[in-house]
Amino acid sequence: MSPFDASAPSLTVLTQNIRCHRPQTRPGEADHWEQRAPVLAHLLRAIDADVIGTQEVLPVQIPVLDEVLEGTHLRLGIGRDGGGRGEHNLLFLRRERFEVLDWEQFWLSEQPALIGSRGWDGHCPRIAVQARVLDRASGQELVLAVTHLDHAGERARAEGAALLAERLGAVADGAPVVLLGDFNAAGGDSAPWRVLRGTGLEDAHDVAAARAGEDIGTFPDYGPPEPGGVRIDWILSRGLAVEQYAAQVPTLDGRAASDHASVTARLRQTPQASASSSMPRMRCSGSK
Repeated sequence: MSPFDASAPSLTVLTQNIRCHRPQTRPGEADHWEQRAPVLAHLLRAIDADVIGTQEVLPVQIPVLDEVLEGTHLRLGIGRDGGGRGEHNLLFLRRERFEVLDWEQFWLSEQPALIGSRGWDGHCPRIAVQARVLDRASGQELVLAVTHLDHAGERARAEGAALLAERLGAVADGAPVVLLGDFNAAGGDSAPWRVLRGTGLEDAHDVAAARAGEDIGTFPDYGPPEPGGVRIDWILSRGLAVEQYAAQVPTLDGRAASDHASVTARLRQTPQASASSSMPRMRCSGSK
């Protein structure tokens, strides 16, 4: 556990698999999107995170996210099948706080720049969105990223994690990193977790100075959260201290927003980072 600088501004991050819209569901079923959407909107407002990483977002679901976040957050990311097609991993960044210096989306495959490419033994295309930003609140540059690893291909998960580590390292160039996502693998006991931990990324669950609420698995599948259950949704960071971690299943009128838990962390600069943040740094060329 790294010491944090209590005088530095906190950074709240959220990773949320929102569960894709399935038109075959019916009203009253736990998975019915039209009844889950208001719950998702409620939790996004309640958590009010500075950085939000989402997974499984289909085009029809984006308006619900935009209704809550468009006025306050910049949305980055396109569909995994190109343009607005297919599932999206969207990265939402608080507009007042962050200046985007550069960002990119890539595919977790042997051809990361090829739209729609499927890697190794993966079941479907998988993507990541990453951005290098200036945090106006701290004066520090950060790399923020969101991803969703394959649910079926064991090799695709391990190789995808290795590609993430490589790309994040190249963009970060020593800047702090936050990686959000649904990794479809057990935190603490899986190849992707070991690959990413091996690059110096820390699991917020393991290193947080405090944990809010019960320690639960992150895929309750609309059932009761399992204490001590498997965590497939992670928040990983490097160069930042984790002040608090929480996994929870917010409900509204007895209904959950998703089959996944909401995973949040509150991060702060370390004293060393605070001392160095005032030093001038080279910036990536921004796309906006």
